[in-house]
Amino acid sequence: MNMPRTDHDSTLQGYKGPGPGEGKRKMRVLVVEDHAATRVAMTKLIRQTGADVVSARDGEEGLGYLLSQRFDVLLTDLRMPVMDGFELVHHCLTLPESHRPGKIIAISGEYEAGALSGQPVTFMPKPFNLSALLDVLSGRPN
Repeated sequence: MNMPRTDHDSTLQGYKGPGPGEGKRKMRVLVVEDHAATRVAMTKLIRQTGADVVSARDGEEGLGYLLSQRFDVLLTDLRMPVMDGFELVHHCLTLPESHRPGKIIAISGEYEAGALSGQPVTFMPKPFNLSALLDVLSGRPN
């Protein structure tokens, strides 16, 4: 993962936040990545933007979080042990709306965007840079 220092705004621009009457809250992001160094780096960098970040080491652990908590964004690797990202995305899309993230971002160094064809998922190939990830998280086109 290529994450150089950037002049990018330190907040997730474009995040609309909660609906009317819900008060202010941070964007909640679930990071699911089996490679520990990548998981820690992404979690730290996204947290520095002001988001609330939870991380999981595989799809099974990630699904457990999705079933028990609400996230605005699911950021998942596609190739992982136990439960891969493809299966996690499938489960995620069948969750009740109350537990389904508003945005799903899949990352992979081995698969192409076509692997998720027809699904409401944003794909980012590895390696990617921090600015591109923050743009996708905030809804700006990359």
